[in-house]
Amino acid sequence: MRIKTLIPLASTAVGIFWVSYGLIRHGFWDELKGPQPGFVPVLMASLLTLASVLGLIQSFREKDNPDTKESWTIVLAAALIFTCVFLVGMIPSLLIFVFVWLKLYEKTSWKDTITVLVISFAIAFGVFVVWLGVPFPNGVLVDTLMYL
Repeated sequence: MRIKTLIPLASTAVGIFWVSYGLIRHGFWDELKGPQPGFVPVLMASLLTLASVLGLIQSFREKDNPDTKESWTIVLAAALIFTCVFLVGMIPSLLIFVFVWLKLYEKTSWKDTITVLVISFAIAFGVFVVWLGVPFPNGVLVDTLMYL
């Protein structure tokens, strides 16, 4: 099985899992209070599932090309992101990802990188943590430091 088929298949399974987990564990909408903590995660997981199904369909329509090293870049990046989320938590991982992307891949200036990091943190923390109450994972290292 090719990587162009495996990735959409795996991300479809992940999307379905998080839609059901978000609906069951955190709720979606309350008639009186409005959006629940699972509102945005369920929406994002639904979009992931839809995009993954479309990607899976597209993978069967493409000609059979051999996988290259570049094909595995997304798999490696996803594994690194999951590892980083496990170790330091979701929001620090997002900031690390944005920083690495802007400085190493896009080669932006320090001023632009710091501006984007501050805005990204403000949106992620302000909207998702403070306003919507999304329970982001802290990570093993952060939990360990909090209990010292």
